[in-house]
Amino acid sequence: MQDRLEKLRRKALEELNKAKDSMFLRDLEIKYLGRKGELTQVLRKIKDLSEKEKPVIGKLANEIKKDLESAVSETKRVLERTSEEKTRLTKLDVTWPGEKIKLGHLHPLTQFQRKVEDIFISMGFEIVEGPEVETEKYNFDLLNIPKDHPSRDLWDTFYLEKGLVLRTHTSPMQLRAMEKRKPPVRLIVPGRVYRHEATDASHEAMFYQYEGLAIDKCISVANLLGTLKSFFQALYGPQVKIRSSGSFFPFTEPSLEISMSCLICQGEGCPVCKQSGWLEMLGAGMVHPTVLKNMKIDPEIYSGFAFGGGLDRLMMLYYGINDIRLSYKGDLRFLEQF
Repeated sequence: MQDRLEKLRRKALEELNKAKDSMFLRDLEIKYLGRKGELTQVLRKIKDLSEKEKPVIGKLANEIKKDLESAVSETKRVLERTSEEKTRLTKLDVTWPGEKIKLGHLHPLTQFQRKVEDIFISMGFEIVEGPEVETEKYNFDLLNIPKDHPSRDLWDTFYLEKGLVLRTHTSPMQLRAMEKRKPPVRLIVPGRVYRHEATDASHEAMFYQYEGLAIDKCISVANLLGTLKSFFQALYGPQVKIRSSGSFFPFTEPSLEISMSCLICQGEGCPVCKQSGWLEMLGAGMVHPTVLKNMKIDPEIYSGFAFGGGLDRLMMLYYGINDIRLSYKGDLRFLEQF
């Protein structure tokens, strides 16, 4: 009997030490100390023992009962403290100030694009957007860039299936926009474009471009140069000068390269502008008569100018950024500066 009681004590204490919740503890208390519990059953058999064994076994049984009751009480206190601590940690006090949620902000390119759009809107231009997956018809054919013509090589195109391409410039929106408009029009088309070229500090396979188009009666190169000069001065300051030089684009005639006086050296010559005092900014020109006809506009009555450049390049000059790839890496050390 004595061995049985000691074994029961060890077994009960081991199980009580493993109790993880009040329900399990309650089950153990009933199992060992309840009316039909294991210890209770042993105590009821003491009356059948000899007169010599009764006091020894009775004393041991009462000690075990006290030990188990004490262990149950202590385990209950521990579980209650643990429960209170969990409640304290998880309880929501609606009167407390909420945790401040850290908000993001617009990407620097988006911020700068809106700055450029605001300038052109103040000059009477309308902002339009178009698809980034284009047809060859709009990306090339209607812009006077016929199939198999060498001029298509200038655009390093990503070709897709079924006559689709990733647009190489925002110029296709000239044609799409004019399907629903009649002159006079003044449009700015910002957006992403794609070209298959090596990536370096000044080139990316994907970048942002802005396209300008104006069509009306008696539009001239003077209007083009005046518009661009006003834009660059509004963006970079009244000290900015521009100049034009001849170039070639299939969709304009004549075609021009527009340069701006260097912001670093103020036209004196420095490594940034290769000692020339000028920075090449964009391509421009008068809309080619063939393109006007493709817009169903009579080139004998109307004329227009178009220009296009990189938003990334404008932003890099504006903020003094020396690598175009910084805008696309997602590095918060860069992005959080804006």
